[in-house]
Amino acid sequence: MNDNFSNQNERDRLTPTDNEPKLIGYDYAGRSVFESDSRMTYDGYIICEGDERDFLLTMGGVAVD
Repeated sequence: MNDNFSNQNERDRLTPTDNEPKLIGYDYAGRSVFESDSRMTYDGYIICEGDERDFLLTMGGVAVD
């Protein structure tokens, strides 16, 4: 097998296992978002469930209670 790892220990250390959560990116506030997180996207931004209001306020929206 040809790869960029110098040895098996390095390959094992840097290869994620199935038990590790898979990072898919960062939300609008810079928090880590994992594959298993409930999320939506809008205009290229990742918004986690429950953060909709905060996202709108961050993007310049006005809160009306």
